[in-house]
Amino acid sequence: MGTTPISHPLPANWVRETRLYGIKNALLLAFLAACLYSFFFYTSAAARHDRANGLHPETVWPSLLFAGFILLPQIASFALLSTRNRRNTIMGAGIAGGFFSAVLLMSPGMVLMMFLFLGLSTGSSGTHGTDPGLLTAGACLLGYLAIAAWIGIAAARIGKNQWGAFFLAVAVTWLYLAVGFPRLRLAAYRAQQKTERRKEQKDMDLYKPQMLARQRIVSLTACLLTNRMVHPDSEFPAKLENRLRDSGCERVPAANAIPEYTFAYTPQFDAKTHRIIDFQLTAIPKAKGVVNRNPMLVNSRGIVFVDYPWEMAGVTPKIMIMPSDRSYSQVDQLRSNIQAYIASKGSGIAPATITPEIMGALGHEMPTIAEGGTRLEARDFVARYSPGKAGNANGFAISVQCQSYGQNCLRSYFSDQPVAIHATGEPRQANADDPISPPCEAIYSECNDIGWTVP
Repeated sequence: MGTTPISHPLPANWVRETRLYGIKNALLLAFLAACLYSFFFYTSAAARHDRANGLHPETVWPSLLFAGFILLPQIASFALLSTRNRRNTIMGAGIAGGFFSAVLLMSPGMVLMMFLFLGLSTGSSGTHGTDPGLLTAGACLLGYLAIAAWIGIAAARIGKNQWGAFFLAVAVTWLYLAVGFPRLRLAAYRAQQKTERRKEQKDMDLYKPQMLARQRIVSLTACLLTNRMVHPDSEFPAKLENRLRDSGCERVPAANAIPEYTFAYTPQFDAKTHRIIDFQLTAIPKAKGVVNRNPMLVNSRGIVFVDYPWEMAGVTPKIMIMPSDRSYSQVDQLRSNIQAYIASKGSGIAPATITPEIMGALGHEMPTIAEGGTRLEARDFVARYSPGKAGNANGFAISVQCQSYGQNCLRSYFSDQPVAIHATGEPRQANADDPISPPCEAIYSECNDIGWTVP
């Protein structure tokens, strides 16, 4: 005789436990993959190189805010999935599905951006081939996207038990991302702007003493040279304590005017007549090893010489001209462009006037053409052009004069030969009788005729 199984009635509030399809484990793996991606990306050689060169100013709190914004829906999803409540489980699956479906929608852009980073890192920052740190980060990104697909499928399988609650959670998650992400990006952009402005201000504060010291000796030199041009028979002063005669020059810089520098004026005597025929005006930093603090010297030629890089320990400095008035005047480039035009398009004849085509490309600033093509005007320099005279068809002359004399420049230049450029530090046009500009004024090379030893 067979036995009949006895059936036990189920509790009235019993509900079948919802199957999770491994979604909780996938959420933990996604979090781990995201952490590994961030670690390998921000510790890669390329990222360290960018930070070291200030290409991406550090802004801590927007990064923390972004991390919290991303983690919040994942934490909420995991917490709801951990309850035994059927509706909470479905809502948790909906949040996970909404978040990671958005991730998958953005995945093509994320992958393309990663390929761009990998391409830019090739051979950069001292690495051979592609940056290994970025390669590992890329592998973590692909793993993260595979887990996102797993979570999306698992969430949909859970959501079919109650589509209404599931799609409500998906919609709320998308709304959260759609509203919050643009606001978060705007906050990060503003924070980065503030960081960049603070960095710019810090750089300006660092460079300001050198700029002020240079401006001071340039201004004093302009006064000395102007006074000498007005009174050609007079000597340069033996001291700067007294105001220069009829020049309107300022007094010697006060000791605390630019605290980071010490100024000195040394007259140069003629060995035979004992007259003061030249001078040396120097600005020496009080502390060595500070970035952009190098000794400067200027004399009657109106050239500001710099002992560079005096600021760097263990490096033998050289007397150089940087920045150079000749470089900023663009006289060399302008002359070269005119010569190239004569050779290629002018049939060996110098043009009567300067046109945009003849002027060509210049290095620092494109001047405006005035007076029918015989005058070029820029902020600090004005160039005057005249073609060659009869019997010298390919000859021409260029005179480039400093306009912001004693402020942004001191030197003016003249050339009517294929090679030589003449220059003066006086506030006038240069001419063929002025001394030839030294080679170190044209290129960043050592100047060997100064006779200046910095202590």
